[in-house]
Amino acid sequence: MNLIEGRIPSLDGLRTISVTLVVIAHFLYTVGYSDYLNLGILGVRFFFVISGFLITGLLLKEFNKTRSISLTKFYFRRTLRIFPPYYFYLLVLFIATKFGLFDVPGKSFIAPVTYTSNYFASEYWELLHTWSLSVEEQFYLIYPFILLVLGRHKIVWVLGALILLCPFLRLIDFQIFDQSQKMWIYYGFHANADGLATGCLLAIFYQQLQKSRWYQKLLETRLFFLIPIFLIWLNSQIDPRQFYLGVVFTLSNLLIVLCLDWAITNYQNWFGIFLNSRPMTQIGVMSYSIYLWQQPFLKTTDPQWFNYFPYNFIGIALFSTFSYYLVEKFWLGQRQKIENRWFTAKSN
Repeated sequence: MNLIEGRIPSLDGLRTISVTLVVIAHFLYTVGYSDYLNLGILGVRFFFVISGFLITGLLLKEFNKTRSISLTKFYFRRTLRIFPPYYFYLLVLFIATKFGLFDVPGKSFIAPVTYTSNYFASEYWELLHTWSLSVEEQFYLIYPFILLVLGRHKIVWVLGALILLCPFLRLIDFQIFDQSQKMWIYYGFHANADGLATGCLLAIFYQQLQKSRWYQKLLETRLFFLIPIFLIWLNSQIDPRQFYLGVVFTLSNLLIVLCLDWAITNYQNWFGIFLNSRPMTQIGVMSYSIYLWQQPFLKTTDPQWFNYFPYNFIGIALFSTFSYYLVEKFWLGQRQKIENRWFTAKSN
């Protein structure tokens, strides 16, 4: 896998595109338009595929080096990467609610605090986006253990089974719940596991795919630009629901994987240079904080002054910057210090 200064090329740029899709989708609602192309859910699904790809790559790298996976080290690293900005956001929102800036009951924080809001979806906009973070956290908790137990070869069958099974689970949920319980159809872990699994499989078969002549021809074709166009169109086909849930989600995941691999492989062409440019990588590394803080500033129901343009974007920029530099980066620095002290000493 090609690396730029130890990082996977184009990945931060793709994160920038993903969070931008979410922000655009939510902003459209604030100015009276609908997200007809479903850009928001497309951005989230990009995040899922990237997470599956990245986490599997990190775990396999450790396994190839040590012939084992330290679950303690993995959970430690994920905790200090994910928890501080997330709980900082919830804390600030909770305090702001107490001062009357938001109308979010205290009991509504229970599901987000416990990372279960993908099954207990909040009725309040400021917390609604935590469903996707719950999906990812559940993935971090479950997947490394299963990979360690089953190994690289057996996990492939589990991941493949998820990709085949998840569309049927979404269709069954739709028959039972219709649109009344969206957490089962769209938000649940079982409804999104195939997106994560698709990214995982890309990481597992990455080296083999790089040696495949037909696959490389696919990535090198001049008509590849039609794939993201087709992906956007396909993602907009939300009706009829059964076709959308059973086919479009699955096919979208596969197309996202192709776009992801194309961007990583072609990091030296004009688009790759754009993805790896300083502004794109900087926004990409801040995408987690941006995703957290865009939500309260892009509210459409009972809007306040900071929900209107340009104050909403100023608010997103200020709070996400504060979150990234004073919370996220601080705890990442602490993580490195603690990791060097704890885990390096143990390995020696």
